[in-house]
Amino acid sequence: MPVYRYQAVDSGGGVEAGEVEAVDVRQAQQILARRGLRVVSLAATPTASGQAPQATGGVLRKDSTQAARWERSSVSPHAMAVWLLQLRSMLKAGISPASAFQSLSQRTPHKALRRATLELAHDAARGVALSTSMRKFPEVFPAFVVGAFRAAEHGGYLPEMLEKLVDYYEQHRAVRRWSWLSQGCLWHAVLLLPLIAPLGIGFTWGFRDFMGGNSAGALQAILGGFGQAFLRYGLPAMLILIALMLLGYLIAGSERLAARLRLSGLGFFLYADWIRAQSLEQYLFHLGRLTQAGISPATAHALAASAVPNRALAEALMQVELERAEGATHLHTALERSGLFPIEEVMMAQTGVQSGDLPNILQTLASWYHQRAMNNLHQLPHAFLRLMFFISILATGIALISITWGYYTNIFHAVDESMGVRE
Repeated sequence: MPVYRYQAVDSGGGVEAGEVEAVDVRQAQQILARRGLRVVSLAATPTASGQAPQATGGVLRKDSTQAARWERSSVSPHAMAVWLLQLRSMLKAGISPASAFQSLSQRTPHKALRRATLELAHDAARGVALSTSMRKFPEVFPAFVVGAFRAAEHGGYLPEMLEKLVDYYEQHRAVRRWSWLSQGCLWHAVLLLPLIAPLGIGFTWGFRDFMGGNSAGALQAILGGFGQAFLRYGLPAMLILIALMLLGYLIAGSERLAARLRLSGLGFFLYADWIRAQSLEQYLFHLGRLTQAGISPATAHALAASAVPNRALAEALMQVELERAEGATHLHTALERSGLFPIEEVMMAQTGVQSGDLPNILQTLASWYHQRAMNNLHQLPHAFLRLMFFISILATGIALISITWGYYTNIFHAVDESMGVRE
């Protein structure tokens, strides 16, 4: 008989997780209802259907639409955090998923998210797993969010997972605001620098073309010289800089490449370290909870890896293959083979395997990475300010050098021409 893994809320508001045998989803819901449980999530185990996540060559199977949207979403981080926070509160209060999503659909201003929420309500009423239903909307729910829901459904810790996702999106919203300010500062320099740099050349050309007269004539000559200098030097430079900026955005359009560039510290190291700490915290959190729920090491690793926000780190973890046979490789091997964790943390995980205290050690490691991410988050505004200051100083320096070079390179020749001196 098929086996279904469930997460439910009892009459006292406590969260209960486990497995139940039933002919189908409807019968499983009826059995749990007779026990006085209100179902939060219900998903078939690998023995009940072939739809549970499997690791093949260390890579979790995903559909092609989600492969292109691992972390990106049409929903803003703040809107997603508000949606997840309300969902967590409703589920913890004992409201059924179908009723919770139905209520959320009436409070969500984002059109795509509201439409997806309404569909989730309909699927939840039929007993469809939340992660399965969310996969229908890859533009709303990125792949790592679906992976987080799938892992929580298997481990029975949906409210705790929602708290982690809310924390992730709140941090992401704060960092993205500063990132936009830095990009605005860079665009400001790209657009203004080609306008300011030709001033020295423009002034000397205007002086050269000035044929005498009043101040209006002098101003007109200077503006004409500046226009010629801008068309000859400034405009091409502006077009080149804009093309380079657009090329950068085009490269960043590849989510895989953008994830790798952010991790490489392109820009500054603190930002890359924040991304790494936050992503590995998510992996260790899910790994610890799945291990605590008794999920096999290979399945737990695959599920936890699919919930990592950064695509480059997620793929590095997914490439680690753990055996599924009896006596399977222990989880500390996954940490070691990934190359993402220092040796002392791998040794701690190995100690946890030997002592039987692995879930607690994994949660301790997750808390360390959480603290590291929060420390970086508090320092990031100052780092972004330093970056913007550096961009401003660099642009100002280039502009002053260009003005000085253009003026002193052309002024003597312009004076000679105005005095009628020929070489």
